[in-house]
Amino acid sequence: MKNVLLTLLLTTMLTGANLLKSAEIIPVWNKTVEGKISDMEFLKGQNEILMLVGEGANGQIQRRNPENGDLIFSYPEFISDLAKFALTPDSMRFVQINGIDGVLRNNDENFTKGNTFSLQQIQEDNLIIYFTSIAVDPIRPYAYVTTYGWNKNINNYAPRGKVIAYNYETGEHIKDLTPYGNYEYTAIEVSHDGKYLATLNDNKAYLKVWDLETMELIINEPLFDDSDDWCFAEDIYFSKVNPNIIYYSGLFTKRVDGDIPNSIFYYNLDSKIKKKIAKDDFYGGRKLIFLENETKIFNSSVGRIGVIDLQTDKLEYYGAPPKQVYIDIVRYNKFNNYFIGSSNNNLSKFIYDRQSYIESEAEEVINISPNPTNGLVNVILDCQSLNISYQINNTYGQNLESKVIANINNSLVINFNSYPVGIYYLTIECNKLPKTYKIVKEG
Repeated sequence: MKNVLLTLLLTTMLTGANLLKSAEIIPVWNKTVEGKISDMEFLKGQNEILMLVGEGANGQIQRRNPENGDLIFSYPEFISDLAKFALTPDSMRFVQINGIDGVLRNNDENFTKGNTFSLQQIQEDNLIIYFTSIAVDPIRPYAYVTTYGWNKNINNYAPRGKVIAYNYETGEHIKDLTPYGNYEYTAIEVSHDGKYLATLNDNKAYLKVWDLETMELIINEPLFDDSDDWCFAEDIYFSKVNPNIIYYSGLFTKRVDGDIPNSIFYYNLDSKIKKKIAKDDFYGGRKLIFLENETKIFNSSVGRIGVIDLQTDKLEYYGAPPKQVYIDIVRYNKFNNYFIGSSNNNLSKFIYDRQSYIESEAEEVINISPNPTNGLVNVILDCQSLNISYQINNTYGQNLESKVIANINNSLVINFNSYPVGIYYLTIECNKLPKTYKIVKEG
């Protein structure tokens, strides 16, 4: 029901929106895997991706190569419908939640089990409860989990949600951070310095923040209007640039900076001030990925991708993904600047290309032709530097060529003859300002 309502809202919004076409999403590969993908994450170094795939007795834990999506190895595992995991800070292990059970696993070929924890340890009579989401503390050996369920003896549907802390090394139940309440927690996140924990919930939504030194709730900010309390909470991100800033997304009925409720917001823990991001633009507010030292937000919502430039507070890109680009779950490779996305049992790799947007800013400074090219590319610059540097990368992010040459006449010729047909990224540094351009090599 939640996705249906969000889809209807976004469809209505798009009838009046001007879609931005200055940038594009470029598919690299796509493939079908053996079952529904429940969760995935890049491992340390970001040269492998860990995945939970399949359901029930046909489930698997998998490691795949993000360069081509190929399976490296897998291990059979019973996977519940809402199975999730979170990596430990060193990525050598991960904490997996599966129904009412949680387990610490080694990141080896057998995904060897460590200690376990279970809701049976704290289960109350007449309640049917299961784990829904997880975040791991970067400092302490703690896993923070949310639960969802209901009282089986009550005729009307009465949901029960809770936030709990466990020690994943020992399996010890540390503390219930909330009592069971009429909430469905849909997002949980720990700050990068391990100082705070934050959650969002649906229905009467609150942004809740705990001080993890004391395990005490310090923020309980209502995000709903009393006259219209049904909210859809989506994602949380603690800023690395400013640890007192929390970004959160979803549909919240308490208006902030306008009348568009489905958006991305930030909350300042010091001043308690809320602000809507790109308040004058129509876009969805769902999963958050931060790019380029938190100057951009990549936001995937129901059938739409939005990229927000935080320096201008405007949408840089908004539109439906190309065919065979999947965005229900999206992970970003910050080292090589590409995305892995999934929907059900489909997996894809894609790139966000801001090429035409860059050209519009710099077309008077750098001229590149011909593009597309059969081989040679001529570059004309207005460059005051004594030397010009450039590098060529393929769509996998691999560096194919890097050179520094003397700036003799503000021009250079780059030879693409040795490269196969395809798309390449040419980065030129002129006047200490690097700019990246998409080059299309034709046959």
